[in-house]
Amino acid sequence: MKITYLILIITSSFVFASCQQTKKEKAYKIFNEGVTLSLDAADEAGKGNETKANQLNQNAIDKFKEALKTDATHPIVRSALAHSLYLDRKYEDAIYWFKKSINIANPQAVNYQEMGLCEINLGQIAVGKKDIYKSFELDKSKENKEVTVDDLYDIGKLAFEFSEEYGKESKLTDASNYKKFSIEVLKLCLEIDSTRKDISQTLTKFNSK
Repeated sequence: MKITYLILIITSSFVFASCQQTKKEKAYKIFNEGVTLSLDAADEAGKGNETKANQLNQNAIDKFKEALKTDATHPIVRSALAHSLYLDRKYEDAIYWFKKSINIANPQAVNYQEMGLCEINLGQIAVGKKDIYKSFELDKSKENKEVTVDDLYDIGKLAFEFSEEYGKESKLTDASNYKKFSIEVLKLCLEIDSTRKDISQTLTKFNSK
C-alpha cells in the first residue's frame, strides 16, 4: 500500500500542478520535495535501513507541514502528511489529517484504509473496521483487500508478541488484553478474506496459548 499510495500522490500532484497559478508554485515545489523524500524513505525501508528511512520520513513530514503553511488550500498535502504520520506511528495525528483530507477533497480509498489501520492500532477495532470497509467500497480491487489483510495480520502478530512479553513479566492484565486484541484483529482478517489459511492457523495457535 505504501508504494501504491505514493504513486497516487505523484499522479495527483502532476495533474494538479499542470494548472497551478504562480502564487501556488512555491507550495507545490515544497510539496514535491516532500514526495521525493517519501519515495526515498520507502526505498531505504525496502533495503532494511530503518533508521535512515525514519529520518527521511520525518523530513517529508516537515516539508508537507511547510507546504500546508505556505498554501492552506493545497488539495493533496493533508493526505500526504497523514500518510507519513501513519508510517511514523503517530496514529492520532494521522487520523486528524486523514479526516481533514476527506472533508475537503474527493474521498479516496487509501485515506479510509490507512485511517482505519490507525484506529485499529489504537485499539478502536469497530471504528477502524468501518473505515476499512468504506475503503473497500471505494476501491473494490483484490489488491486493496490483500494489502489491508496483510497489514492487519502484522498488527495482530505484533500484538501477540507484546502479550507474550507482558506474560513473561507477570503483567497478566496487559498480557490478556493484548492477546484479546490480537485475536480480534486476526478474526477481522479472516472476515475480510476467509481463504487465508496462514492466518487461520495463526489464530488457532494463538487461541491455544
